[in-house]
Amino acid sequence: MAAGRSKPIRKKDVFMRQYCVPVSTAFCLLASCLLTSPSAFANIQDTRNVAFSELTMQDGSSDNSICLERYGNGYTISPSKDAPKRSYVSDKGHTITLVDRSEIMGQGIFAEHDRFMMTFPKEQDEEIEVTQFVTGFAGGESYSGVFTDGTCTGKVTVGPWSLH
Repeated sequence: MAAGRSKPIRKKDVFMRQYCVPVSTAFCLLASCLLTSPSAFANIQDTRNVAFSELTMQDGSSDNSICLERYGNGYTISPSKDAPKRSYVSDKGHTITLVDRSEIMGQGIFAEHDRFMMTFPKEQDEEIEVTQFVTGFAGGESYSGVFTDGTCTGKVTVGPWSLH
């Protein structure tokens, strides 16, 4: 190789790996990782803002009042003090349990797929499965993507952890 030139990238040198970044979402993104979560510090309450936009009915109907009632513009989530790990509550009465999470990182981009079981403030008797896909830059403070609960779909943005 000539001076100043780097080695060519060989196929075996390229890889994707799992990377734990607190996302959560939409709901939660919702992290159980301590690498960047403030929950690694004692006596600190960590919260995360979740914002929703472009809420629509998955079946295409025009009355999306159920979606607005379930999600509104968003809410703030924090770990549940009364439930096991991977359970969260919102400041508006949602309960969220992270069921499954898949994460990948490559070339500095983070992507996550989450499955949650949720109850909503006015629908406490019924748990609804919610799926979300979010992405952003690895180590970033916020992530965005899309979600569905089988009835409602929309865009979701999960903001940085804040200390309270």
